[in-house]
Amino acid sequence: MLAYTAAGWGVVSMDVRGQSGYSLDGDREVRGNTVKGHIIRGALDGPNQLFFKDVYLDVYTLVELVAGLDFVDENRLSSFGGSQGGALALVAAALNSRIKQTVAIYPFLADFRRVLEIGNTSEAYDELFRYFKFHDPFHETEEQLLRTLAYIDVKNLAHRISCPVQMIIGLEDDVCYPITQFAIYNSLAGEKEYHLLPEYGHEAMNVRVSDTVFNWLCGTKIKRLSLVSDLKSER
Repeated sequence: MLAYTAAGWGVVSMDVRGQSGYSLDGDREVRGNTVKGHIIRGALDGPNQLFFKDVYLDVYTLVELVAGLDFVDENRLSSFGGSQGGALALVAAALNSRIKQTVAIYPFLADFRRVLEIGNTSEAYDELFRYFKFHDPFHETEEQLLRTLAYIDVKNLAHRISCPVQMIIGLEDDVCYPITQFAIYNSLAGEKEYHLLPEYGHEAMNVRVSDTVFNWLCGTKIKRLSLVSDLKSER
């Protein structure tokens, strides 16, 4: 993100509560590593107890705080992220119309029912299967759980987004399955565009992708010469 600050843009990055950073989870603070269990935390007690419900409200509040700063142009706010950050970038736009454009790379937290149908092959969604394996092996609470998780399913928030959205999807992604990402994309009601990376999974993107995202967010026209052009220029 240093490229954005070097170009004169302000960047705000939220430390998600209770995820091993410095921001604890209110009255439910936990010290140490908490990678697993965030999706289903509080799910059996209803939507208001969901961990990600609180995180989504944090995102909304962050946008409001930034928009209220004297040196910020509230009409030029964008959201951007990858994986969980991609989900939260979309949530920011869904909950707060101050966001004027969004870029989401392989977003997380979508289509939980389809994830259960696919099976336990993704570390990111493993906690869903561990819940049933150790707490409800007969899936007696499956419908209740899915109804509650629908409140934080990004595909169910996507229709609220009114700003343009660019999504980048790696077709080899076995962490956040492409089909769940398209569940988000297909629910977007406004201006939208997706970009496929056939050889990429859930991994860091190379500089070409970074330059493209920079152009989208900043309105610039960074260009990278193709190999053919490079070879011609050397002759």
